[in-house]
Amino acid sequence: MKTLHNGDKSQPHIKQFQSSHWFVELLFGVMGALVLTLIVAVSINDASANDKNDKSDISDISDTSDTSDKSDKSDKNDKKDKSDKSGISEAALIQVGTADMSLLWLDIYSAKLFSIDGKYQANRFPMTLDIQYHRDIDAIDLVDATIEQWQHLGFTEANIALYRQQLVNAWPDVKEGDRLTFRVNNPEDAAFLLNDTPYYQVSNAQFPEAFLDIWLSEKTSRPELRNQLIGVN
Repeated sequence: MKTLHNGDKSQPHIKQFQSSHWFVELLFGVMGALVLTLIVAVSINDASANDKNDKSDISDISDTSDTSDKSDKSDKNDKKDKSDKSGISEAALIQVGTADMSLLWLDIYSAKLFSIDGKYQANRFPMTLDIQYHRDIDAIDLVDATIEQWQHLGFTEANIALYRQQLVNAWPDVKEGDRLTFRVNNPEDAAFLLNDTPYYQVSNAQFPEAFLDIWLSEKTSRPELRNQLIGVN
């Protein structure tokens, strides 16, 4: 009878242990679910942030591409506008002759003449005179030297005064190595280029012939230079 009495007293402890074990398992299950939910939420946020960054990068690349395209188009349009304003033809010309200008021991410039077929014929256009300078010369000195040549050719003072304003606008200060090109498509379409860049568009139809006469007229002060330019041996 005592044994049975002792066994009955131990049963509440067993039931209490079993109840505690169930509660612990439930608590761990709830905590596990919370942790899993937190991990999923963090993963979704990371994915969303990465997606936004990717879209931002794509947008930046697109913006950069658009800006580059617009810049390229703008550069092309600017070049086209400059070409249109200069009136310079793209027709390829052939060299007729070349000559060097010197004073005593000083090299002043080298000149080249170009025509449509590599032959010289007076007042036949298009025609190009290309001058590369071997020393620095101020614009005012170039203007004065040009006027002296016109006086030598017998131009009237009225014509010289008319052409002088074109000269003042056309002649830049030149440095050693600079190239000044006078391109005549026709008497109404002539322009100066400095180092291949359009510099001044002539607005007087008589000016091109008057300017070229300094080198090409039979009355030029430098007949040997003329002969070399027009290809006469």
